[in-house]
Amino acid sequence: MSSNVFEEFFNFFNALLIGPPDEEDVNDEVTNTLQSESTMEAISFKLSNTLKKYTNTVEQSVYANKTINIDCGRNKLEAWHLRPGGQKYTWYGAKIPNTSCIKYGCCYDVTQTANISLSSIQETYIEDHKEMFNVIEQEMKNQVQMTIGDNPTPLRVLNSAFNQVNDVSISNIKKILENLSLTTVESDQTINIISLSPLRCKNKCTEPSSAGFVEQSLNIEIAVNNIISDITKSVTETYISMSSDTKSSISNVSMKKIYIFAFFSCLLVITIYIICYLIVYFVARYLSGGLPPPQIVVYIGALILTIIILMIWAIILCVIRANGKLGAMFCFIR
Repeated sequence: MSSNVFEEFFNFFNALLIGPPDEEDVNDEVTNTLQSESTMEAISFKLSNTLKKYTNTVEQSVYANKTINIDCGRNKLEAWHLRPGGQKYTWYGAKIPNTSCIKYGCCYDVTQTANISLSSIQETYIEDHKEMFNVIEQEMKNQVQMTIGDNPTPLRVLNSAFNQVNDVSISNIKKILENLSLTTVESDQTINIISLSPLRCKNKCTEPSSAGFVEQSLNIEIAVNNIISDITKSVTETYISMSSDTKSSISNVSMKKIYIFAFFSCLLVITIYIICYLIVYFVARYLSGGLPPPQIVVYIGALILTIIILMIWAIILCVIRANGKLGAMFCFIR
């Protein structure tokens, strides 16, 4: 058997122990992780550092006495932007109130005393755009894998989603950077900083809507947010679409393979029972001073030990599936 077949078999056997995973819950975890605050912050930090290689800070005296207009989203909010996301849970799996709210459509809190700075963008090439896309892809995959573990199906779908949006996303990065390079600060009395996409909200659900305070060059920060928002939107929508296709194709699973997996599952349980039988036999014989123990005692002891081993296996699977939430420890009891 190839490693892929072994993986399929153990997914089948695990489903026999604790039932199949709730694909809708897993997919919600993936999409929530893609849009989570921790993911966005990690990507923003790495992408900002990458983008700094192609920018130069403009002397503040050049635009100190000019009017800076901030356009916080040229494009309209779409249904995707208005989806509540980022729901957080307690350690035992209960929803935390006011942690799932709309995450797009905000603007910066800017005061007259804000320390705004601007940067100029150097010419960038397709290799640079690919590097930025790879930074985002790698960080998103890492965050999702930390959340759902080594669950093969959603990770495979996520990988396919990134492959599908690759070319379009790189093209959009180029467009965003070209828009960034159009910002001129030397000739015009008024400087317009335009966000192509609705900006992400950084406030908590119970706080006033805000994209936060300016933390770096304003036009660079908007460009970074635009790139992240655009790719997150594309990947999330593609992942949801592909997940639906994957779910609808489950009915095409080979019945022959199911029968084979069922046979090997029985064989695995029998093997575990035989090992338990030998353990119980030799332990009982040792405790009885070398005398053969009664067969009925060995049979019952082996059965109990087998059940205990399978229950421990099931509990471990439940905890892994629930990302360590102890409330789901006995998910196999339904």
